[in-house]
Amino acid sequence: MKKLHRYVFLVFALVSVAMVAWAIVAGMSAPDSAKIANSTPLVQQFDADGNAVNTEDDQPVPVATTKDGIRALGIIFTNQLPEGTLTLAGIEDEKAKLANTVEVIIPQYEQKVADNREAALEAQAKIAELKEVKRLNYNQKKQLAAAEKVEADFKALNDTLAQHRENVTIMEENIAASIKANDEAKLAGENMVGLANAVHWNLMWFYFMMVFAICFIIFAAVWNMMLNAGGLKKTIFAVVIVVGVIAIAYFIASGNGWNEGHTLKDAAGYDLGIGTDLATRTVFGPFEYMIADTSIIVTYITIAGAALAAVFSAIRGIYKS
Repeated sequence: MKKLHRYVFLVFALVSVAMVAWAIVAGMSAPDSAKIANSTPLVQQFDADGNAVNTEDDQPVPVATTKDGIRALGIIFTNQLPEGTLTLAGIEDEKAKLANTVEVIIPQYEQKVADNREAALEAQAKIAELKEVKRLNYNQKKQLAAAEKVEADFKALNDTLAQHRENVTIMEENIAASIKANDEAKLAGENMVGLANAVHWNLMWFYFMMVFAICFIIFAAVWNMMLNAGGLKKTIFAVVIVVGVIAIAYFIASGNGWNEGHTLKDAAGYDLGIGTDLATRTVFGPFEYMIADTSIIVTYITIAGAALAAVFSAIRGIYKS
């Protein structure tokens, strides 16, 4: 029997170490707390591109489950991109603009430049010729103005063509930088989801161990009563104390107004939690609040009792010595 106990506790210890290690590794790869804190609040669901999911009448679809909440958190963080960085939809628009510039706009201007090059050369020659004349007559002045306009228009065509070619380089760099930023943000979001899952399962494992420990204590007490009838009174006394502590905690918790609709508030003054009811934005009902409050008060009473027991034991030890 003792060997079985040792094997069970060894398995529990190994699993606990593995769970904590998982959480540590996930936490090291996840974004820092400041970035997480600046993420958009989870008031509704988001699709894979980070777009808000709405109903047909344009109402937000709220996060209804823990799984949806964790997923939404990662997706939202994925789209917390640096200023000036394109979103996933923006990248596609920029690619279409780039293709139009390369395939349509630049060839059009190249053709215009080619079509006007000969006229521009003639205009340059005419300008050079007329500038040799010391005093221009009326017709020569008109010819010079017309030639200068042709030259200016040709220069404007070349400048516009050069600008579009420069825009191609800028768009290519912007697209590449945005793709990189989106990939990094997506990885950050996935790491955040991984951390959330690690924390979630660590909590589940903790709850399981608590239940197991309670069951084990109860089993040990019953087993001890079967083997030692003299300890029955002590066991009954201990059970009465535990039940009494829980009853006192429940009585105190019941006076906090959970059944009357009182809820916890977040920093913005909203009801804590997000659920399917947009008016209350909460997944917690009176039962959940009551159980949580009772558990917290039981913990306080237990800590206080342990502290008093320690003080009493120390004082008793002093007098006995």
